[in-house]
Amino acid sequence: MEKRAKKRVRAPAKKPLYISRMQIFNNKGVKIVNTDNGSDLCPMFEYKKQYKEYRTWGSGYYHLSTDGWKDNLLFHDEEEYANGMTQVGMASLLYDLTVYSFVLMPNHIHMIVSGKGEDCVNAFVYLKRKLSSCLRQDGHEPLPEDYCFKLVPIETKEQMRSNYLYVARNPYEKHISTPGGYEWGSGYLFHSHLGRYLRGIRADEMSARELCRQLQSREQVPGHWEFHPDLGLTPLSFVKTDKFYELFPSIKGYESRLVKDYESFVQLSRQLDEEIEWTQEEMADIISRHVQMGFGGKRISDLNMEEKGMLAVQLFGKFGFVPEVIAQNLKMSVYLVKQFLQSKDFGKGLAPANARLGAKM
Repeated sequence: MEKRAKKRVRAPAKKPLYISRMQIFNNKGVKIVNTDNGSDLCPMFEYKKQYKEYRTWGSGYYHLSTDGWKDNLLFHDEEEYANGMTQVGMASLLYDLTVYSFVLMPNHIHMIVSGKGEDCVNAFVYLKRKLSSCLRQDGHEPLPEDYCFKLVPIETKEQMRSNYLYVARNPYEKHISTPGGYEWGSGYLFHSHLGRYLRGIRADEMSARELCRQLQSREQVPGHWEFHPDLGLTPLSFVKTDKFYELFPSIKGYESRLVKDYESFVQLSRQLDEEIEWTQEEMADIISRHVQMGFGGKRISDLNMEEKGMLAVQLFGKFGFVPEVIAQNLKMSVYLVKQFLQSKDFGKGLAPANARLGAKM
């Protein structure tokens, strides 16, 4: 039985920005940016520059991460998520990308792919158009013209491992689901039996009408592709899994790194301009491991003030712990922590006196 189509409501069209020679205004005549010297370009121009740069990149492995759409959602309900799953598969098919892992988050998307930079840009433009159309039809605000993405090259096997872990960990990091237990992505395909049960109807067994409804287009797709009645195109249809098992042959090794590989997670989050909010348990584990490895197995209470200062600098520089969190965990004053971070001997001018980064309570 076909699912009953959801009633579509067209959102009111937004008036575009108009541009004067020297300044950029919105439709109410309020100045947004000044372009007198070209140093403060409107994002409208910036994202096109980014596209142009990415198009010059050759074939390789990449982490494609769409912008986080602040105060808005890419996906509001299960039907929009299911459409997103299908469109990720279609983007890979139409633009010759191989997908190794992906996840749909409420306001952004992560994908590990291989292909040319040109194909990555085209796939993103396709996804942006399809998702924006779905949002508009459901009565939501469509994606802005300058909605863009980051493309980060993956050059070594260790970097690929870190990227796999980052994508799988994302729903866990955002307090949505346990790693591998999230339905809107490929996480449940890896070292899990769920993928073999979350199956659907093969494309070559569906009517042309139903296939067109699923795809939102009349494109031809491989006959073995499967469409789940609630989840859309199944990841098993288009995600290549052999690379994962080459890098993570051990279930225990994968699960251990998934929750303990803090440094790789931080490095990637900085490349992608994403913020991490550590839990109290994670912060305690990070501090405990650093004390054991760097200070001869001492306890925090056994560290002298100079050793605490060295540890404070490591926690700030490697993990983005804010001075207040460091002070609380190391039993120091916030003022003293900031002094260490600004010290040329310890922090090498690492942080200004009012520094506040990353980790929160």
